[in-house]
This record gives sequence, C-alpha cells and structure tokens, in this order.
Amino acid sequence: MYEYYFPAIQTDHVVSITVCLIEDTQEMEYPQSCANMKVLTNVIDIDKFNRLTPNSKSLYIIGLCQQSIMSLVSEMCWSTEAFEHTYNKIISKDCLFREYWRKAKSSPNRQLKAQIYFEDDYEKDGIYVDFTDKSSTLIKRVQFAPKGYHIYSKSISELQWENNSHVIIKRAFANSFTKTCDYWIIGVDGSIDYHSPRTENAEVNPHGLFDLGILYWEGKIVMQNQDKGLELIKKAAELNYKHAQKWIEQNISITDNKQQRD
Repeated sequence: MYEYYFPAIQTDHVVSITVCLIEDTQEMEYPQSCANMKVLTNVIDIDKFNRLTPNSKSLYIIGLCQQSIMSLVSEMCWSTEAFEHTYNKIISKDCLFREYWRKAKSSPNRQLKAQIYFEDDYEKDGIYVDFTDKSSTLIKRVQFAPKGYHIYSKSISELQWENNSHVIIKRAFANSFTKTCDYWIIGVDGSIDYHSPRTENAEVNPHGLFDLGILYWEGKIVMQNQDKGLELIKKAAELNYKHAQKWIEQNISITDNKQQRD
C-alpha cells in the first residue's frame, strides 16, 4: 500500500514525501508505534511539480513512492514481486483510483442491487452508491459523500437495504448496523438523507446540533449544504450554545461583509 504526505512546512520550494512500510499486517488507522515501521523520505521539487499536468503529477508522486519503497525492499532483502505488482497495477489504471467496496447487496425483493463505489484521483473525488438491476446494468449512481478514499477508509461501514428502494449506510466501522450512530439513507430515486442521533432531543443536546451543522457547512463528510448547516447552527445558538453563538458572530458577519463588498 502506498501512502504519501505533504508536511505543512516547506523550504525553498522543496517539500518532503514520507513513505511508511509496516511489517505488521493488522489493520490500523495510523501506526501506533515505530517498532515495525520502516520510513524513507524523498524530496519533491515544487516548481517542477507545479508545471506538470494533473496526470503527470500523480505519476511523479507515485514514482517517488516507488523509488523509496524499492530502495527499502532491496535493503531489507524482501521479495520485490508484490511491490512491483502493486505499482504496475496503479500505472495500468492511469493513476485513476476507482474501486467498488465489497460485494453488491440485493434488495429484499431481489430486483435491485446496491454497492458502494469510490473515486479518489486527479479527475474525480467522491463516494457513491451504484444501483443496478438483476443483470448488473447501472440504473442510478448517487454521490453521498464528497471525498473518496479518505472518507471511505475511515468513515464508511455497512450497507444494508432498508426497503426495496432505499439503502442505509452507516458512518464508522462496526460489525453490525445500529441506529445509534450517524447514517445515510439513499434512494434509487437519488434522494439522500443524513440522520444523526445528535439531532434527537435537541433541547438537551445543542452541541450535537452544532456539530451536525458544521458537517453540512464544511461539506467534508456529507455533501455540502450551507443553508441546512446554518439552520442547525442557528438552532443551537437559540438554545444558548455559546460555541454556536460565537461561530455565527465570527463567520456570518464575515460572510455578510464580503457580500456587501462584492
């Protein structure tokens, strides 16, 4: 697996790229220790990088990753086969990271199937549900999250059919679905509803309203809807939630002033 990170600090138009190889194959969001982790750092010429086309930028970054990885593989006397296969697979796909997640699931009446599909490359970015008929012909592709692999790898858990026309997708990893967490309900008609227990008993949980409002306002986890986000934040402010009141004071006044200048 290839991972690359751009540190926040760069000097003289040069930024480092760090490649981490973890010997332990157990799943983890981030390495918990350095015991089984090998790290190599390469250098990116920002001026060169900025002159490249989007596709060439991807090839450039992946090439640097491969150089670092193969250098370490040689040093450790590991077999190169798996690393070369992964690299060649990425190149053969023209650096387009577009994959289905797990197997498609059939609706209760067996007339439809649904499957999570994600894109995370230099052309497109997002997470979708593909609805197909019994012959796997695409009927509808519905985007329900704005970011591809980043969200998919950290926030998407289980897909289940609610009825013959809507699926439920839970946010966050778990072995089974419960409605005690945030989840999407997505219809073959293209409808998307994001549900959160944080909006239940809002009078005693204005913090939850505010958090959900920020999700909609920023559009990083759910599809951006600033009108809905502002509505939830204002409700939290009306319930005397100080963080919401301060947020409105800082952000809405700035937005209003900008609109007046424009």
